[in-house]
Amino acid sequence: MYLPKVLLLIYVVDSADHARLPMAKQLLHQLIQNNTTLPVVVLANKQDLEGAYRITDIHDALALSDIGDERKMFLIGTHVADDGSEISSSMKDAKELIAQLVLEAQ
Repeated sequence: MYLPKVLLLIYVVDSADHARLPMAKQLLHQLIQNNTTLPVVVLANKQDLEGAYRITDIHDALALSDIGDERKMFLIGTHVADDGSEISSSMKDAKELIAQLVLEAQ
């Protein structure tokens, strides 16, 4: 209902929750199936946890290669400090990318 009105889709997955990645893949593909040009930013969160899938594993698990060549698609590994005191460089990069994509879409 709301997707036709958005400028980009930010999709966050838990890199350490292997069991839920198939559902995350299914939902992501359902969300974007009717809009082939909607930019997508996937944040692979919790990259700092032991056992977290690497970025290449997340890319494969979500079948991001199947999303298409017509859209801008980004996959960024992220994590937040345990005490919340610092913002990781990956989160800063994600923020800058999202701001740039929104500006381009307007």
